[in-house]
Amino acid sequence: MAHGKKKAKTGWSRREFLRTAGVAVATIAFPEIFISCGSQSSSTSGAAVPKPRKGASIRLLQWTSFVKPADAEFKRQAAEWGDANGVTVAIETVTGDQLQPKTAAAVEANSGPDIIQMQYGWPQLYTDACLDVSNEVNILIGKLGKPDPVNEAFCKVNGTWRAIPYTVVPNAWTYRTDYFQQAGVTSFPTTWDELTTAAGKLKTTGKSISQTDGHAYGDSLTMWNPVLWGYGGKEVNADGKTVAINSPETRNAIKWAQGAVRAGFVVHPEWLDPDNNQAYHADRISGTLNGASIYIREKIEFHKYTDVTNNAPMPSGPKGTFAMNLIFNHAVMKWSPDAETAKAMLLHLMDKDQYMKWTTIASGYNAGPFDAFHNDPIFASDPKLKAFQEVVAPGKWPGWPAMPSKKTAQAQTQFIVADMFAKALANGGTGDIEAAIAAAETSLKAIFERP
Repeated sequence: MAHGKKKAKTGWSRREFLRTAGVAVATIAFPEIFISCGSQSSSTSGAAVPKPRKGASIRLLQWTSFVKPADAEFKRQAAEWGDANGVTVAIETVTGDQLQPKTAAAVEANSGPDIIQMQYGWPQLYTDACLDVSNEVNILIGKLGKPDPVNEAFCKVNGTWRAIPYTVVPNAWTYRTDYFQQAGVTSFPTTWDELTTAAGKLKTTGKSISQTDGHAYGDSLTMWNPVLWGYGGKEVNADGKTVAINSPETRNAIKWAQGAVRAGFVVHPEWLDPDNNQAYHADRISGTLNGASIYIREKIEFHKYTDVTNNAPMPSGPKGTFAMNLIFNHAVMKWSPDAETAKAMLLHLMDKDQYMKWTTIASGYNAGPFDAFHNDPIFASDPKLKAFQEVVAPGKWPGWPAMPSKKTAQAQTQFIVADMFAKALANGGTGDIEAAIAAAETSLKAIFERP
């Protein structure tokens, strides 16, 4: 990794600088001056602040947010920074389903965008293609405090930061209070068993509680992994080597799911991530697990069910409350001819003032991945957003309790846990539990126990 040749300037005082330049332009074009003027920590002392190269071109690939104004603000900030620094910036957004094959293709070709948004444990999967960004993350730690544990676990590979923490997309339950009241359910269930009872009652309204058990990168993984953990099940032991899916705890998790489906909880193997959003907005379901986008779009765009929509955190299982959220981080790719410029842009986008503008426009869809963002006022602005803030702390990662690794990332991208539940939930929740577990065990052993 090539660092910038100059250290952060220390000869200017903040007052002297502000007398000679506009605050906004200076912050964008010369962030290292403001770093040197602020408080220093051991994380930033001696850090080489990357400097953009005038005339450089930066391409960034990331997913398309379900809250469109958030994408517009991200692009605005990137373009503003580019204009101030003489850098051409191109932001390409694709669906989450397209992001994985596009990333894999770029890695295979050793060519592509300078920056790629990494979903979940992809830095573990594509380690050799991701540059060391430890210097930049340490700069951010000095300014923003500790990173969230899940972002850190995904980004840090063998002690080296291979991506810069970017965001948490919290997943909670969005539901129709009018249908719940009609069915005699006064509040959202706090345990999985209570969810089974509620699903049976909601079935009578013709508007079921529904969720995907298909290959939805967000909604399927964030549903079935927490169910597995809540009953004490796990894919692999903490050693990251010993496959542990074939257990009484896994059977209990699947038995709960089968009972819930037989009671009235509806699963859709064909649904991808947009489908439950569309079903809710079309008044076809009474509740679903999702990011805050369903509620946000009702609130700011559709205005049909805002007053009768509420949100709730994850129910608990016998072994506790678990959550899994959609996590994104940014990697600077090894083939970038302007890696320092790419790093400089990412530092600017993670600046607290810039980042909080973005989360405000995202309206509660995104949570920041550093301590400084934990009291984001957007979540206090609307009590109905509280559930999304509450699911961040209990969040885990695919493969937990093993630490993220290339192997846990492979298991995640193959949807092994989701497929296990889907097989058992086929035919109205009457699938063969033993066959489902055996198939998952075979797939996991092919990943974790091979030489």
